[in-house]
Amino acid sequence: MGFGLLKLNSNLSPKLCDLYVNENYRGNGIGSSLIRHREKLARKLGYSEIFVSVDPIGNPKMIKLITKLGYKRINEPYSRTALFHNEDGTTYEQTYTRVDLKESLN
Repeated sequence: MGFGLLKLNSNLSPKLCDLYVNENYRGNGIGSSLIRHREKLARKLGYSEIFVSVDPIGNPKMIKLITKLGYKRINEPYSRTALFHNEDGTTYEQTYTRVDLKESLN
């Protein structure tokens, strides 16, 4: 039905990553449950806040969801360029937009 990751980087605060819910199951609270479970894990590990980085142009539904869950924007949208790999092993660069948000776990 769906999945999501909680990325931990040494001393940095945790980050929600790669949240996905199958289109047939969207709108049933699964995304919210996936996020809340990762928040619970981060809290249990002793963290006081959690971050997420979202493409506001390509994923406005995620912006709406995390805002509804209390996440606050901490910066203006910015561009990033990354190197991606095709199935055949070739690479390409792509520029995309991101905005970072955070939520207190207290």
